[in-house]
Amino acid sequence: MLTADRVKQRARELGADVCGIGDIRYFADEVPEKDPKMILPSAACVIGCAFRIPNGLFECMAEKRQYVNYLSLGPKFVDEQLAEIFLLRMAAFLENDGWDACVQRRVTNLKAKGDKTQNPEVMDTYELVHAVPVSPDKPAPEVMIDFARAAKACGIGTEGLSGSILTRRFGPRARFVFIITNAPLECDAPMTENLCDGCGACADACPGHAIGAEGRDTWQCSVYYRGAHEGNPYLPDGFLEGDPERERILRGEERFDADSARGMYAKLRFMPDNEGYVPCLCGRACDSACWHHLKEAGKLDV
Repeated sequence: MLTADRVKQRARELGADVCGIGDIRYFADEVPEKDPKMILPSAACVIGCAFRIPNGLFECMAEKRQYVNYLSLGPKFVDEQLAEIFLLRMAAFLENDGWDACVQRRVTNLKAKGDKTQNPEVMDTYELVHAVPVSPDKPAPEVMIDFARAAKACGIGTEGLSGSILTRRFGPRARFVFIITNAPLECDAPMTENLCDGCGACADACPGHAIGAEGRDTWQCSVYYRGAHEGNPYLPDGFLEGDPERERILRGEERFDADSARGMYAKLRFMPDNEGYVPCLCGRACDSACWHHLKEAGKLDV
């Protein structure tokens, strides 16, 4: 008999650092465009798993010693390789027992129709503006679940001010995957503790001032993630020479929107792209500041 304990044990065997199971009833009021039951109508629960990003990768960036391994072994490897293998093997485990498994990982460069945000980690994002419902009672494809809400439902994380999902073990230094299944598993309680206390450390650390009371401005973030700031160790002497806004840009005072951010991208090629992912030259300062604050506040299980 398939049990929640067996599922969590298998997830750990396959490399997950954290695993929780959320009741599908938690999503009863979700909008159709993000509703797991619009993906699998017979869904009974959502299995959520987190994979750590090593602390050392963040500390190397903070000390300006190394950046490339965070990109290669962090977002790119976990989302594009580790997550895919893990999800397919977990799906086989569930389906060998007779249940359906709809695996979910971040689609890093796609945005659902109406989502105008950017993913700072990739070269650019594409909104599915031409997607249309196949019938009046269905949402337009692609249906993409809200990862922060799913993490909370599974009892494994909550969203912070910066938009990062925070876990008790790793703070914001983790990546997430989910499996929507009709297996009748015992579910965990949703996470009720809000790990983010609104301290603002993430906002203070951002070189582009991309985080405010309303959360993260993803287009502003994307420019400074790519290194348009004076703390970038790869910054050449002639960067933006002749631009009257050069000093404002370097200090993070200039504001960017979708058009002006995209206009800057060609000027921010300080390091080679890696299969669609761009190097992180802000060092994820927001996440590091958050992690250190949570640790000092005793909110991390470390």
